[in-house]
Amino acid sequence: MNAYRFSDTASDVKPETDTTRFLEKVMQGGKFTRQEKDRLAQIFYGVFGCNGTIYKYMGWAWPMRAYLQEFIVDRQYHGLKSHWALDKTSLRNSIKGYGKIRRILLIKNGGIS
Repeated sequence: MNAYRFSDTASDVKPETDTTRFLEKVMQGGKFTRQEKDRLAQIFYGVFGCNGTIYKYMGWAWPMRAYLQEFIVDRQYHGLKSHWALDKTSLRNSIKGYGKIRRILLIKNGGIS
């Protein structure tokens, strides 16, 4: 799915930023470097992240769930929480500092691995 307008006040033209260009690249598929994977996880879970799978900017939304894997993270003081990322390493790098990570489990086809 491509980006879509979610607000009546959004412009007719998608905003062009480094982040939105990177999300478009993710939607097209391909191989990514470790830095690119970490950057994507920071977009969703970093200090200014959106904490979900939809990146919203200036009335436009980029749904990313179809391009990410789901993980269950067990953290000290926070318990279990679902997160989405390209891989486990990028997720771990983006959420460190928010309590000790006890375990990260990948959710596959309705089951845990």
